[in-house]
Amino acid sequence: MSLPKITIPKKPKYTQLELPSGLEFWELFRSFEKKYDTCFLLESAGDNQYDSRYSVIGFDPEHLIVGNPGSLVFDGREYKVQNPYYALRDLTDYNSLSISYAGGLVGFLSYNSMQFFEPKLKIEPHPDFPSMQFGMYLDGLIYDKFTGELIYFNNGKDRSSEVKSLLSKVKEEKDTLAPSVKVKAKSEVFSKELHKEMVRLTLEEVKAGNTFQCQIGFEETFTVKGNPLAIYESLRKINPSPHMYYVKFKEKIILGASPELLFRLRQGEMESFPLAGTTKRGANPSEDTELARKLLTDPKEIAEHNMLIDLHRNDIGRVAKFGTVKVRRRFDVKRFSHVQHISSEVVGILKSNEDMFSGLAASFPAGTLSGAPKIESMKIIEKTEKSPRGPYGGAVGTFGFNGDCTFAIPIRTFFVSGENGFARASGGIVYDSLAESEYQEIVNKMASVKRALNDHLEK
Repeated sequence: MSLPKITIPKKPKYTQLELPSGLEFWELFRSFEKKYDTCFLLESAGDNQYDSRYSVIGFDPEHLIVGNPGSLVFDGREYKVQNPYYALRDLTDYNSLSISYAGGLVGFLSYNSMQFFEPKLKIEPHPDFPSMQFGMYLDGLIYDKFTGELIYFNNGKDRSSEVKSLLSKVKEEKDTLAPSVKVKAKSEVFSKELHKEMVRLTLEEVKAGNTFQCQIGFEETFTVKGNPLAIYESLRKINPSPHMYYVKFKEKIILGASPELLFRLRQGEMESFPLAGTTKRGANPSEDTELARKLLTDPKEIAEHNMLIDLHRNDIGRVAKFGTVKVRRRFDVKRFSHVQHISSEVVGILKSNEDMFSGLAASFPAGTLSGAPKIESMKIIEKTEKSPRGPYGGAVGTFGFNGDCTFAIPIRTFFVSGENGFARASGGIVYDSLAESEYQEIVNKMASVKRALNDHLEK
């Protein structure tokens, strides 16, 4: 039994709408989230037009897709497939004439999806999340924050009247749509002693020559009662980031403010942004600058970042035209609410016989969430962390009908399944790592999500 083939128009249809005055685009999403049990909001925060111009809402997808090893479930019907990830490319023709996002597959790949690309690598699945899950969205709303334009697009299924009806009611219902949630810590804060032992075991692997750098971390678990959208709204205020998302599949929700793009393909050009090397934020601009200067002159941090630049170059080089891979930006410092990171940009031109699916696969998972070399580091992570990562460290984003894709790394993210939620972070262990410093780095990385959760703690 073969998978169905979905026919998509060559060109989407666009309709200009008006965002009600005094209403922000993310506030509009409250109406869609309340009405539809499967939907998403993708938005960017910041002033960088290159990364932060557009936000998108999608609702009630035409098709739902869940993948696990050997199986692809399409609209509730199971199909036995050799590789469910690559089966995604067989669902439709990704050759729309749109030059920006106008529909496609939106969802996530869990960390254990690496088994789709390295079948011999055994990674424990998460009990609450599948290996991958996507909705096929034929229509949605795009907001251009630089021009204030609100566009409804569709690919053969026009629901503009439904959208206009929601728009007409949303302003008067605004005060009743504010989400509410209560959160309670289920696990104790991960102990320094347990983490110290994990670092010791990892350093043994480094000294044995099995890895040069390995990402080791831990999670904290919570009980969630109510609407997790309230947590997202707190997080977007606390930690505005270039890649923000609220992706909802009924009771399974991924909400986050990720600083790091895993992989982007736009009209044949691939981009990745290794983010490695971390320090805290200062109390004022001059302290920020001093901390950034120390970060950029720290031999350990620079060596770690250079290692990951090389890993990203190798990943992109696997699917790039010969001679096109280059480091376009090197050793920038990006500042977020609680931390500063060293960031670089690696680019390349996709080979004509490759596509967005093989492009993402070549970079998955990010070296900044696994290590170098990648496969050996993932083996060490699996036996050292001893708790499945699920979507953490995987990918969340879109495969567009136009053949472009954008995926961020689910970090600074909260994961919800029913009343269960967890947050997770990790840090790179190298030869001269100190356990105490690595523990504090994880605490700093988790701080923005923890602050958002603290806004909603059950008294």
